[in-house]
Amino acid sequence: MNRLNAAENHLEAITKKSENPDAFAEEIDAEINDVHAEVLEIQEAIQSIFAEQMSSTGEIPENLKTAESPTYEVGSQAIIEAAHMDMESMSGAEATIVGAFDTTAYTVTYYPTTGGEPVENHKWVIHEELENPGEAPLEPGTEVTLNADHMKGMDGATAVIESAVDTTVYMLDFTMTTGEEVENHKWVTESELAPVE
Repeated sequence: MNRLNAAENHLEAITKKSENPDAFAEEIDAEINDVHAEVLEIQEAIQSIFAEQMSSTGEIPENLKTAESPTYEVGSQAIIEAAHMDMESMSGAEATIVGAFDTTAYTVTYYPTTGGEPVENHKWVIHEELENPGEAPLEPGTEVTLNADHMKGMDGATAVIESAVDTTVYMLDFTMTTGEEVENHKWVTESELAPVE
């Protein structure tokens, strides 16, 4: 009986709405606007979390060599042309160079110490952030242990080298195109930067 009453009430509500289509359309528009606002709030929260994860203390490995003549000097500006961790709001941001270092940078797939799915093709881990790595560059497929804390669950994780590039890597401060501040981001390679025009 209750189900029947509920169905009749629902039918009556629909009938009333169909008698006044403008009010129905306004109600739907309001609901769509509410959902859109909630989605924007969630996106902002996600951007904020990623910005926090992309920042670091600025501490660098002891044996990392400062670049002698980097294309982008410490203190200069450059435009980021990369979207690490699928962060489109990173691409196009103007960055301040906080450090420039000559090394081998690796793309790795690692298995977080916190569990969960492997993180595939993470850019970048540098040679000096690997445990007892031997001579650079390491070959794709080499299994290594990470001594890097760019992301939660990364330090001490087992990883597999996907690719290697000898390059200058940069540590950056920047504001994402969505407004979040990132400090001491590790690492962006030279090919991922462009001059400010």
